[in-house]
Amino acid sequence: MKKVISLILTVIIVLSSTSFVFAAEKDSDNRSRFNSVSGTVKEIKKSETDEDALYVLLETGKDSEAYLIINKETCFINDEEIFIGSKVTGFYDADAMMIMIYPPQYAAIAVWVSNEEQNIKVDLFDKNLVSADNTLKLIMDKDTKIVTKDGKEFKDDLANRKLAVFYRSATKSIPAQTRPDKIVVLSEPIIPDEDKNSYFGSFKGTVTDIEILKEDKNIKRITLTDKDGLEAKFTITDDTYLTNNEKIAIGSVVTGYYDAKVFRIMIYPPQYEAVVLNIERPDYKVKADYFDNKLISADKSLKLNIGNDTEIIYMDGAKYSGKPVNSNLAVIYDKVNESMPAQTEPVKVIVLEKSKSNDKTESKNDSLKAKLDEWKKLTEELFKNLDKLSDFKENLFKFISELIYKHGNPLSDVLKILGRN
Repeated sequence: MKKVISLILTVIIVLSSTSFVFAAEKDSDNRSRFNSVSGTVKEIKKSETDEDALYVLLETGKDSEAYLIINKETCFINDEEIFIGSKVTGFYDADAMMIMIYPPQYAAIAVWVSNEEQNIKVDLFDKNLVSADNTLKLIMDKDTKIVTKDGKEFKDDLANRKLAVFYRSATKSIPAQTRPDKIVVLSEPIIPDEDKNSYFGSFKGTVTDIEILKEDKNIKRITLTDKDGLEAKFTITDDTYLTNNEKIAIGSVVTGYYDAKVFRIMIYPPQYEAVVLNIERPDYKVKADYFDNKLISADKSLKLNIGNDTEIIYMDGAKYSGKPVNSNLAVIYDKVNESMPAQTEPVKVIVLEKSKSNDKTESKNDSLKAKLDEWKKLTEELFKNLDKLSDFKENLFKFISELIYKHGNPLSDVLKILGRN
């Protein structure tokens, strides 16, 4: 038993040391610091050993699969939720050690999620969870996420409530039946009427004008123009449910849902108060890599020209000040020129680290020192009792494996720090 554990620890130290020795060469090898894996989500399950980790099984091609390991440190680049059927690209450390198993497992540093195939139905659903217009029936599933408009979990009865339902496929029956990915509760229970019409209407168009009301700067009014040239105005308030965090701008494609039962004066263009607003995401490109002091990626394929409209934030959403040079970045962009390297003015840049709080540094250091002292004592106790750990051999190996998946080579950074002194 002692030999097995010693061998495991030796392998980790040797591999970590190798990373340390060659660290200085990484800057000049013209390789991306991150690799990526893309696919369609087939399964989502919780880790057996880490309550904060999820294993997301991707179908990456015909007869090929891979797991993305997602934890609380993973950056969701576009803040989309992951469901069965989502299209996902995961970015992982290109130098992280991988255990040779199938399906391969990658610890995701950042993920890009697309739910373009998801449908939205906004209506009143009766006691049988059938929409008021009798076009959709909900079949509840244990994986269906049910929340209020402010994102809080909802556990009460859904009957006779106005709901925003997000779903993918549906049967061809009447009404169509579906197992929704997500349900957002929009109202308290009400008594349904009997006219069999939907409680909501919708209008889809391109934003051609944005007006901020003088009497209340928290209220916006947007003008949408559809493909036939017809217009509609939507008022957006704090009570409007936005299906994603995409910014509304001139040229955005938006679908507005409004209460069809409310009396309105017949004017043109019609004016609605938006109950739900869905902003379609443009066809962005994403690049995750290390960018140097000239904001050129490690693989020399992309140079960033930070513009006045470029949003720069940390992983935790805090605003980043200055230019994010010499950093690992997730970059969202659309247009590039054809130079070498290609150049772009990014829409958004995410610095792949959490914002720093100077006033908490000292207390954090004290806490880390206490944890280090505790770790030293536990390590000493572990080595004194190696012969008694034979029953825990598999658990120990699994823990070390997941440690490597989550943090790359966990001892590499320790060796770097020790190497400086």
